[in-house]
Amino acid sequence: MRTRYRTVSAILLAVMLTMGLAACGGGGGTAGGGGSQTLVVGATLPMTGSLGTFGPLIQSGYTKAVSDVNASGGLDIRGTRYKIQLTILDNKSDPDTASQQARTLFLQDNAIALLGGVSPSLNIPISNIAEQIKRPVVQSLTPLEAWLHARQGGWNYAWDTFFDENQMTEVQFQTSDLVKTDKRVALFTDTEEDGVTMGKLWEQKAPQFGYQVAYHAQFPVGTTNFSSQIAAAKAANADVLIAQMLPPDAAGLWKQMKALGYQPKTAFCEKCANNSGWHQLLGPLGEGTMAADWWSPSLGLPQTSEFISAYGKNGINGDLGQIVASYSVTRVLFDAIAQAQSIDPTAINTALGKTNKTYPVGHIQFGANHTAPLIAGEAQWQGVNSVRIYPMGSGTGKLEAPVPGLG
Repeated sequence: MRTRYRTVSAILLAVMLTMGLAACGGGGGTAGGGGSQTLVVGATLPMTGSLGTFGPLIQSGYTKAVSDVNASGGLDIRGTRYKIQLTILDNKSDPDTASQQARTLFLQDNAIALLGGVSPSLNIPISNIAEQIKRPVVQSLTPLEAWLHARQGGWNYAWDTFFDENQMTEVQFQTSDLVKTDKRVALFTDTEEDGVTMGKLWEQKAPQFGYQVAYHAQFPVGTTNFSSQIAAAKAANADVLIAQMLPPDAAGLWKQMKALGYQPKTAFCEKCANNSGWHQLLGPLGEGTMAADWWSPSLGLPQTSEFISAYGKNGINGDLGQIVASYSVTRVLFDAIAQAQSIDPTAINTALGKTNKTYPVGHIQFGANHTAPLIAGEAQWQGVNSVRIYPMGSGTGKLEAPVPGLG
């Protein structure tokens, strides 16, 4: 495997963009010059910053996929073998930096395609650059509806496989039905795209499942004092807490709930509690927190034992789901290149639209809107493991309630 990791200053970026526009023309191609049989694939990831717990996991999935294809001899395109060079930049969780780096990867590094980052806040600007340059980006870990609503007329060169919020925002109520609650809900949602989208859907869906949103706190990213909102949630007698927040903000909320004596029967922290960063931030305080998952060992999908063996040494948790999803979208891209039998970005993009195959994360088949929905379940933090709780079935666990970490 060939991986290159670097950061770019603003001044150097401008120089490289100018050089890239002159040297690269309109399409992606090979790296190294002189007919080198290497294809560049790029990614701008949050290796640091507020989403920094996600970046290294995504990188692990991308790296494994690149290693696997290179170990097999590379991609065969009309009898020529191409090795993959993976170039990763750290966007520090900043959308503007992600946008600039996506341009750099396409125009200076001559990437034939990009792999995505995480969340709408990063993947929407990356997708916009793919549309402008007319080269594909394939991504996961970005809820579909928030991503779709960001571009009128739809996406042409960007592809997303993840859960659809219309289905995902039902599982919190369905999971809460596993225990007795007063069916009163406190929502805590930030003002990022997925927070706004999910907040509206939870409000709409609550009555359909017999629940009432008794209190809804909405706040900007970076909020640190939640004392008044927690007091309002307690006063509303909300047995069910549902949050959609960045991990650092949510960790502050959980610590203040503990200090102020708010212990709901069920507590969900979407995006905030989706990987081991939650346990690292809170330790025992995070016990019993739930978050949507899209991959579980209980599903028996391809290569499950391989991923557990390679990455499950510190517990079976949300980390694995993110690695598996990132690995899978990389294989989707490589399969499309092989199907296209071309390094022309338009031909690869056309082949992506024909994807219809089961990968380690599940079955991926893109629709006309460039999305491939994965079915969301719900998992709960129990010690160092994130255990599938809903839907119930073979290999799933029993829900702990009321939330132990907040007791």
